[in-house]
Amino acid sequence: MNQTIDVVFPAICLTVALTFLIQIKGLVLGEISPEPLIKPQKTTNVHQSRAEATPNFTILRRKITYGDASLHDVLQALTDNDTRSLANTVHALYGMRIHRGVIHALDGLWKNDIERYPEFAWSAIKTDAVRIAIASTLNRIRIVETDEYLNFIRSKQNSDNSFNLAQVCIALGINGAPQDLDFLKRMAAGEDHYVAQSAITALSLFGGNRARDTLIDLAKSHRGSSRGDLITELLRKAYDWPPPELNPLSN
Repeated sequence: MNQTIDVVFPAICLTVALTFLIQIKGLVLGEISPEPLIKPQKTTNVHQSRAEATPNFTILRRKITYGDASLHDVLQALTDNDTRSLANTVHALYGMRIHRGVIHALDGLWKNDIERYPEFAWSAIKTDAVRIAIASTLNRIRIVETDEYLNFIRSKQNSDNSFNLAQVCIALGINGAPQDLDFLKRMAAGEDHYVAQSAITALSLFGGNRARDTLIDLAKSHRGSSRGDLITELLRKAYDWPPPELNPLSN
């Protein structure tokens, strides 16, 4: 079993997981400030308008991620018909949560407000992948009275789609409710390496002794594999574990 898992957990998984952990931790703790703030929309000429007819969604998402976007950029980005790309853009909107126009757009996405936003990519927005991203982002922003979003996310725990399941894991990891630990542990020990990596990262984001101990148990179970190495490294990064005087993984 470990030999198979070792093959599907290349070194790049650690880099991806650590990068994601650092970015998400920064956003959660407010360490990454979305500067500059939304900029006034500039007047465009005919040639600029034509160029904007085919937006570069990767560039738009990058601008959104770092807060270097106008509301016009945000609305353009939400016309992306690529489901996975759009889901990632919706997650990135958390970084612009202080802007009223962005919150209105997210609410419109969740409520399927086609009348207000007819230009949005509704065929993609109505998929589980994007709906999970919307629920996750709104859950992070609203903080209280978020049962509506959490219930939707948890309703997708049995999805047979790896991308959707990975999003569920990350969303529940950020949320940090103890009732989701068993699910995350099960996903982290599973055969789907993409979902497992996401669940391991989610446990790193979770916080608290129970999540830490869950990762320690997983590290012991997968000792000697690249999955075990990934878990051990994330334990060190997220939980400063083990302390110098104690190494529970050596038992």
